[in-house]
Amino acid sequence: MRALIADIFPAVPSSGEMKHLDAYAKDFVARHADQLDRLIARLALEIDLDASTHELDDLLASLDPAEWHADARREVLINYLGFPFWDVLTFPMTSAREIGELNEILIDRISPQDARALAGFDGIDSLKGVAFGHFAAFFSRSYRENDYLLGRLHALDRLIDIVCDAAGSEAAQRLDVPALKRRGFARIIDAEAPHLTHSGELIAALRRSIAALRM
Repeated sequence: MRALIADIFPAVPSSGEMKHLDAYAKDFVARHADQLDRLIARLALEIDLDASTHELDDLLASLDPAEWHADARREVLINYLGFPFWDVLTFPMTSAREIGELNEILIDRISPQDARALAGFDGIDSLKGVAFGHFAAFFSRSYRENDYLLGRLHALDRLIDIVCDAAGSEAAQRLDVPALKRRGFARIIDAEAPHLTHSGELIAALRRSIAALRM
């Protein structure tokens, strides 16, 4: 095989050939088609993917799942067993659009729909500006203050959850997350209370909800 490779690729392309690489590649394949076919057949015989796949299946099946870390089991399920399913979806896309490899992107949403720490002030229903076709806050200072303050609290709620999730369950278990959120919420309330002159009742209700926070 080594001799065949040396015969097919005796030297690197010249600088002139590199300038027109597509044309050089097509001409190279046309001139060495038979040799390339023999090389591919030899490589297939040496690699023997069918046997390797069978051996790998046996290896994975013989390992004791109780000795595997949960993350390792998840990686095997997603990347090994799930590969044919991902390949069916991604390969036609990459071929048709001439794009590179696809990478997984994790997205965390910062939305009142996902902020659930403060009882009674969670979700979209806690916002005032959504009324009147999402224009209600334009006509009421108290509505604007309500949504502004809850926006800060909801954002902190989600950011703490996102950081804890990124740190992993073991790290998050060592933290007193409710206490961390209570301190953060209280700091925001203390900083904003002097400026939100139309939100006295809201701030008092929020302080009660923060004090009662248990998760």
